[in-house]
Amino acid sequence: MHGVIFTSFRDYLMASHGNGTAAAVFEAEPEYLLSEAYPDESLLRLVALASARTGLEPDEIVFEFGVFTAEITFARLYPAFFDVSRSTREFLLTVETRIHELVRATIPNAGPPQLEIFPRGEDGVSIIYDSPRRLCVLLRGLTEGAARHYGEHAEMEERTCMLRGDPACTFDVAFSAGSRNA
Repeated sequence: MHGVIFTSFRDYLMASHGNGTAAAVFEAEPEYLLSEAYPDESLLRLVALASARTGLEPDEIVFEFGVFTAEITFARLYPAFFDVSRSTREFLLTVETRIHELVRATIPNAGPPQLEIFPRGEDGVSIIYDSPRRLCVLLRGLTEGAARHYGEHAEMEERTCMLRGDPACTFDVAFSAGSRNA
């Protein structure tokens, strides 16, 4: 998993749960570099530690973290990717070709998920998510965080889910003006 994910997770914990929680969760961790990839299990371990520390369910933490990562971290670190689009829909239609292909080419072993994103009506997209990580809840959070960046809200219907035994997760997403806290 890309080092930026670990850095953003620490930042999320500090912003949402305080410096003490972030320090306790990351106490025995190495310094995560943005230019490196790390084992997926490391993030899952950190989520479990954060869950135990905050009392929140792991999925709730992963969703909130996804929102924070898209809305704050990615928008701050990679503004050009967001600036070329006028809406969440327009942005998401470019994620695989503009962002994930670049990550695969520049960071060995980073392995972002495979996404297929198609236009759906005038205000939505359909997303097919395939990843051995099976972190569809993170995708939900990232989608909502991107929507908030554009002043929108993402309403997501999950039609299939790898966690229920399907080969991939599929979402129908509609965007509306104004953000709504999850």
